[in-house]
Amino acid sequence: MQLEAHMRLCQRCLWCYRSGLRLLSLSSVHRSGETYYELLGVKPDASLEEIKHAFFSKSKKLHPDSDLSNPGLHSQFVALSEAYRVLSREGSRREYDQRLRRPYHSREAFSTESAERMRYWEQFRYDPPQEYTTEKLKRQKKLNMHLVGYCLVAMLASLVVHYLGFRKLEEVHSNFMDEKDRLITQIYNESKERARVNGFKKQTEILRQKHAEFLEKYKLRSGRDDK
Repeated sequence: MQLEAHMRLCQRCLWCYRSGLRLLSLSSVHRSGETYYELLGVKPDASLEEIKHAFFSKSKKLHPDSDLSNPGLHSQFVALSEAYRVLSREGSRREYDQRLRRPYHSREAFSTESAERMRYWEQFRYDPPQEYTTEKLKRQKKLNMHLVGYCLVAMLASLVVHYLGFRKLEEVHSNFMDEKDRLITQIYNESKERARVNGFKKQTEILRQKHAEFLEKYKLRSGRDDK
């Protein structure tokens, strides 16, 4: 619990530090009172091609990916994009030029409009740290406990299914082996009985043959004696 609190505190401090750097960069731009022409580095009577060339040239230097360690580049790039958006269109440029003729109103309009647009784009790049309250922590802890309980129930159900399946497989295998042993024993007994029967018949046949031979010999002797 203390470790989570320290981690949230560190994340909040880091976010505050980055936000401070961005606000410092924005305030320096606003205090400078630069116009869109000055941001792009062109003259008020510059052509559209000159404005495009200036924007592409500066956008490469101020792109946030060119230096990830400098958080102020994002705000400057947003201001540069806004300046190009206004000056690249004839209607918005004419309206902006009219506002420039009134210094106080133009500066105020520039600061307000730029700040609003920068805040709009900032919310897509930087996410504020999530605020954890005691109630949210309790709900999160309860949800985690439910998830753990569901996992344990699923594991237990899986073990039961595996155990029942193993017992069923063991029963089927045991029945198969018993039936196999019964068939083997039956075949053995039948073979043994056939061998016994065939042996008795063979012995009887031998005795009959010997008896017939004996009778044949006896008849021959009797015939000789009569003569």
